[in-house]
Amino acid sequence: MIWQLWRQDDNGVRYLVGTYSSKEEAQEKITELTKCHHKQTYWVSEAIDAITGAES
Repeated sequence: MIWQLWRQDDNGVRYLVGTYSSKEEAQEKITELTKCHHKQTYWVSEAIDAITGAES
């Protein structure tokens, strides 16, 4: 399973930060990124196949 880390900025624009092989890795990256105390929103989601729409 592949996990994606996303960020939404103050203007509501969403960016893919990275992809990870485990949800734990992605959560660790959120912890690292939020130490800066920026008011960004981060979340982890399961990757979706762009062709079939199925989860990876």
